[in-house]
Amino acid sequence: MFQWHDDLSISGTKIFIDSKICRPLCFVSHGHSDHIAQHEHAVCTPETAALAEYRVGVQRVTEIRYGQTISVGELDPHVSLTALPAGHVLGSAMLLARRDDGQSLLYTGDYKLRHCLTVPPAELAQADVLVMESTYGLPFFRFPPRESSEAQLLDLVESAFCANRQPIVMGYSLGKAQEAVRMLTAAGHAVTCHGAVHAMCKIYNDFGVDLGAYRRYRFEDFHGPAALDLRERGVLVAPPNCARAGFATRFENPCRIVMTGWALLKGATYRYGVEHAVPISDHADFDELIETVERVAPKKVYTHHGYPEFADTLRARGIDATLARPDPQMLLFGE
Repeated sequence: MFQWHDDLSISGTKIFIDSKICRPLCFVSHGHSDHIAQHEHAVCTPETAALAEYRVGVQRVTEIRYGQTISVGELDPHVSLTALPAGHVLGSAMLLARRDDGQSLLYTGDYKLRHCLTVPPAELAQADVLVMESTYGLPFFRFPPRESSEAQLLDLVESAFCANRQPIVMGYSLGKAQEAVRMLTAAGHAVTCHGAVHAMCKIYNDFGVDLGAYRRYRFEDFHGPAALDLRERGVLVAPPNCARAGFATRFENPCRIVMTGWALLKGATYRYGVEHAVPISDHADFDELIETVERVAPKKVYTHHGYPEFADTLRARGIDATLARPDPQMLLFGE
């Protein structure tokens, strides 16, 4: 039923899943650029549709809401698709596919089980086959409690203000940046957003996600004779690629803080060109990956988008698991 032809696809139909190549028909799990393309026809949540239109544009969209089940229709009337929250970014969805002989597959896309401020928590469903990401699929990647990482971030920001340094919090413009905005505004800080972050925040607001009060970055608010007071202009929130760019380096003594799961790795601050790295991620950590397998209780697991060793870990626990792409013709159903 499911197979790889350069990307994951549903056998007997023209439906691809998270293809980075333009396809006639593709399910898009979320709006990050490594999961979308300018498809002729996309199936996705309304939120992802808005993000995809902003980022790449699509010719036609079939919207599917959380908990909604649709039929593949004329392509394969024996297959139904259900969208479930993935807890990753705005509109991110897992795909539960069932066919009328009772077989089922859960595709996680990027996801996390931990609570966050800006998207609903992930919902898992039992399935015969589980296709899951394994970004943090090594035992080393166990994130500290969300509350402690958030406290660390806020402490770093306050310390920067006290030292008369401009705090710049960095996270992907879609997802972690909005988490940062919400954490900072909830703590009472003024927040100014880089243009790319501001555009994504507006889409969050359009879908009813309250991020608090924030403004768009203007050069004159931060530099020159009309510059605002440090506390008034507040915390800058920007994408990580700004760390070494003039956006950050024109400040005399910036305090650059990146939010990333890779903060657990030695040398993360050097890698990102920042002073501090805080372990806040929108992906599942190792324990959440294991929990996912236990809760879905699949007969077969395929791992992708991460450490290949995770499949070995699952096999050592007696779980039938393998990499999803050792053979581009490998069937995920009915080998």
